[in-house]
Amino acid sequence: MPALEVFMSKAFIKFILFGALLTFLSQSILFLILFFLPIGVASAITQILHNYLGYLAYKYGVFKRAGKPMAYILLVILSWAVQWLLLKSIISLGFSSLFAVIIAIPFLAIFSFITQKFIIFK
Repeated sequence: MPALEVFMSKAFIKFILFGALLTFLSQSILFLILFFLPIGVASAITQILHNYLGYLAYKYGVFKRAGKPMAYILLVILSWAVQWLLLKSIISLGFSSLFAVIIAIPFLAIFSFITQKFIIFK
C-alpha cells in the first residue's frame, strides 16, 4: 500500500477521530479531577486512563486485531520521549510553546499510526 493511500484509508481517519475523542475525554477528566487531586496525581491518572482507553479503541475500533500490549506500552513511553525532544528542540529555536505543540502533533500522530498499524496491531 503506497504511503499516501495509508493516510487516506478508513483506518487512518478512524485513528484520528478516536484520538481526538480520547484526548477531549481525558483532558475533560483531568480538568475535573484537578479540583480534588494534586496535579501530578491527576495527570498520572488521566494519562493511564487515556492510554488504556486508546489501546482498546485502536484494538477494537480502528485496527480490529489482537495487539501487543507490551509493545503499546513501549510506544507510549517512546512517544512521550519523542514529544519532549521535539518540543524542546522547536522551543529552543525561539518558537512559542503553542507553536511547538501545533508543529509536533502531526508528526507524533503519523509516528503513532504507523507504529500501531505495522507493529502493534499487525
